[in-house]
Amino acid sequence: MDKKEFTVSEVIDSIGISSHTWIVFAILAFAMIFDGYDFMIVNSTNLYVAHTFWPNDPNPGALMGSLTTWGLLGMVLGGAVGGILSDKLGRKKTLIMAVMFYGLFTLPQAFANDLVFFAAFRLIAGFGVGSCIPIVTTVFSESMPSKQRGVFVTFGMAFMVVGWVLAGLIANPICNATTPLLGDFTNQVTYTLLEGGTATMYANWRLCYLIGALPLAYGVLLIFVMHETPHWYANSGRKKEACERLTQIEQATRHTTHEYDPNLLIVPPKPAKTGPAVLFSSKFIVATCAIWAAYFVGQFCVYGMNAWIPTWFVGLGYSQADSVALQTWNNVAAIASNIAVGFVSDKVGRKRNLAFSWLFCIVAIILCSIFVAPNNMAICIVLMLLFGFALNYAITAVQPLMPESYPTAIRNTGTSWCQAFARFGGSASSIVLGGIAGMAFFQTATGATNWSTVVLVLIVPFALGFICTVLFVKETAGKTMDQLAAEEERRGASESDGNTRFIIMLVIVAILAVLCIVCPLVVPNWSKQSYALPLMAIGLLLPFAYFFIFGGKQVAINKKAEAAMDDDKVKA
Repeated sequence: MDKKEFTVSEVIDSIGISSHTWIVFAILAFAMIFDGYDFMIVNSTNLYVAHTFWPNDPNPGALMGSLTTWGLLGMVLGGAVGGILSDKLGRKKTLIMAVMFYGLFTLPQAFANDLVFFAAFRLIAGFGVGSCIPIVTTVFSESMPSKQRGVFVTFGMAFMVVGWVLAGLIANPICNATTPLLGDFTNQVTYTLLEGGTATMYANWRLCYLIGALPLAYGVLLIFVMHETPHWYANSGRKKEACERLTQIEQATRHTTHEYDPNLLIVPPKPAKTGPAVLFSSKFIVATCAIWAAYFVGQFCVYGMNAWIPTWFVGLGYSQADSVALQTWNNVAAIASNIAVGFVSDKVGRKRNLAFSWLFCIVAIILCSIFVAPNNMAICIVLMLLFGFALNYAITAVQPLMPESYPTAIRNTGTSWCQAFARFGGSASSIVLGGIAGMAFFQTATGATNWSTVVLVLIVPFALGFICTVLFVKETAGKTMDQLAAEEERRGASESDGNTRFIIMLVIVAILAVLCIVCPLVVPNWSKQSYALPLMAIGLLLPFAYFFIFGGKQVAINKKAEAAMDDDKVKA
């Protein structure tokens, strides 16, 4: 047994890519596939669900957009609570609970006949989905060698998009089947067409939600095949178990009998506080502003567009089947971007990669707006591939920064609260874009929505994402998790002064929810009111005002402190 002190990161880096690496990768990949399917199945079936719930309304607008919103709101709650549970109870226990939870509560959605029943269980299932994603990100960051961490974090997220694609591939033939696939359970529905007249379909979409219950079985499998991370053991004071796990990993790879001494294991100091308020302390506020701003933009644009892409192309004259297929092509491109972004991020750095991605998105959305056209499936497929690649490249470029921004004790709390906040952007986006689509400015002479104009609105959040990246993102590529924690310690900033900033952010989130989610659903003819667009704009821009004020102030303080430290070194 060696008598040299060591850290968990040093051991994992010394082992490198191993059989352990690939086992963890496979376990988390399947969790993300199921997670992605559960989320995207509502976007792949929303046209058919809307015909079932509102057969006499050919354009449900914000109501149809809310089909996506309820799951995202559940993901907000699940991410916030799941992250704290993961830091307290462990990664393994929380992931198993999350996977089984969303599998169990997706099942009742198959039996829904109205929005209230569907929304209730969508909200509950979203709690599990929201808990799962940040845990997977954290486990990847704690299990992979430092040099390849970005690749594995982003590659792992690609499997969530695989779930998105599977949702489209499964939903399209099922929903468009010309016979009832489950007898009376998938009843015939007669619905009103936008251009007048009626049509019929079978409610075969219910089968898609029955399939969504499969994660129940996978959760049972995780009990036997998944292990807790050594980082979590070490940070929880369980050094013996951390060393035993490191020994198991090394033995499986090198087939040695080397054992690690718990007394020699170095664990970075824990923050004095571990609740969500510490994320807004002077020590972490800049990192919080960086990842919260960028991920909010990504979630708003990805989830908003995925909810409305089928409607966009139906409005151009494409069939429902072709419209869902175009959405699926958009998600196929996302898989490629998720794989590519990690390699580029590790090569050129997190900040440069993310800044470039927002500019790429602006170019892609302008091209889509100009060249998308009816009766030209080939060009629309190319445009959806471009848009899916660009937008998902941007949102995935944020992923490595999340776990790298916080120490182990609050890593999953930080990651999950970032994702929970960003999902308010996703929750609001499907409703906000639906509301904007109903405004006179975005209508054609015939009263139909000009979605090619609506999508140009996304240039504003893309530009804000670029600005926040330049201002707040700190480079973390290639550094071990222990090195990043040590850098924060050397800054000497306070970690106990975030309560006021945390409360202010909660108030802003509440205003955002009221103006961009509650009002469009509750106020009659909300999109027709002259004050609707300004109020929604205020709700969406308030968080960025917060980031610029509090993040910008701390950036200035940090630069001043660093300059003083440099002067002291010169004098010494």
